[in-house]
Amino acid sequence: MSISIPTLGSVMTQGTPLVAPTIYDGISALAVRELGFQAAYVGSQPTSATMYGLPDIGYVSLNDMADQVRRLGAITEIPLIVDGEGGWGNPLHVTHSVKVLERAGAAGIQIEDHLWGKHIDIQTVLPLGESIDKIKAAVDARSSEETLIIARSDAMPTEGLEATIDRLLAFEEAGADALFMAAPAVDATHERLVSQSNALIVSLSDEQLSSQQLGDRGADILIYFVVTPLAATSGIRAALSALALEGSTHSVDAVLGPLAEFDKFTGIEQARVEARRFGLLKS
Repeated sequence: MSISIPTLGSVMTQGTPLVAPTIYDGISALAVRELGFQAAYVGSQPTSATMYGLPDIGYVSLNDMADQVRRLGAITEIPLIVDGEGGWGNPLHVTHSVKVLERAGAAGIQIEDHLWGKHIDIQTVLPLGESIDKIKAAVDARSSEETLIIARSDAMPTEGLEATIDRLLAFEEAGADALFMAAPAVDATHERLVSQSNALIVSLSDEQLSSQQLGDRGADILIYFVVTPLAATSGIRAALSALALEGSTHSVDAVLGPLAEFDKFTGIEQARVEARRFGLLKS
């Protein structure tokens, strides 16, 4: 039986920003589902780290991201915003990428204007005309208008705020449904973007501000892109450090919790119900 996942538009609430934590594996996806989040973000950074143990500098492929969407969407059953990088090439590649990600189940697809992989240095962005062509290709490629095309710009460090806003407004003119400035949270410096755009505004989280405060400043969708990978990394390293230094995990066992709780979290009780139904368990 196929899973019917709602659209992003159907889970958005007027006056309250949609909070989308990052998911990248079954455990993070289960936690997001358990806690009732209405959307999630599938980014290339934690995907690169968890799949390959590598930084986010362009190693992740289209197929990697499509596989993530198929697997994680089936777990969460909520709309996923997916990092489509720069579409993995020119507008023809963008067309193919959007089709693949949409078929995999993406509810929103982020297309970026950078020239090459992120986080290696100050971002180099494509000429505006080439970036606009990519957004047009993405919009034309989707099979449903309910699949949001999110135009992201990384131009802030090299071109400054006003030029970056000009870029984003041009992306909106090209058909983008949402605009995403790759900079810290929406604040007073984004007022022009918020006031001049009719598109949804996507923002990164800000540890100093609550999601509602960011919503009051104009953000419609908030991406908490580091909370889960950082939490997982710090927790795993702390537990393994205790084992390496002390020869046991006794000092962190209370934090780790019992195995039975982990089995419950991953659905052991439902598996037992199914096993009884098929006569695999007698009691």
